Amino acid sequence: MNEKSKILIIEDDADLVAAITKILEIKGYLVKSAYDPEEGWEKLRLEKPDLIILDVMFGSRGESKGFDFAQQIRSDVHFSDIPILMLTAINSEKPFFNFSPETDGEFLPVDSFLEKPVQTETLFLKVEELLKQKVSKWHN
Repeated sequence: MNEKSKILIIEDDADLVAAITKILEIKGYLVKSAYDPEEGWEKLRLEKPDLIILDVMFGSRGESKGFDFAQQIRSDVHFSDIPILMLTAINSEKPFFNFSPETDGEFLPVDSFLEKPVQTETLFLKVEELLKQKVSKWHN
């Protein structure tokens, strides 16, 4: 029996979470969601997902809690192996940041980075790629 891959979405935009959830469930994935990093830790402990889709900016003040969350994951022995797909509009909203996992790995230890808005097929292909990878490239 083939078990469904579990994906945890940590994103504060409820409409985006609903859309991504629908897309991924249609493709056969089991999707859980959290609307802030604190709730994300709770779901992470309960679910131990195969992949995390993570936003950068949270709340009305636009706090960059996603960066902190990614760094915490990488330093936790129980979860450091989980691939992270960062999905955000930060480079569009603040182009001077120009973050990339290729150039900012120590600060941004994620496996891939997609800009919002993302096309459905692009998202799905990246999810498939990271699930095939199985283990984060940042896992020791």
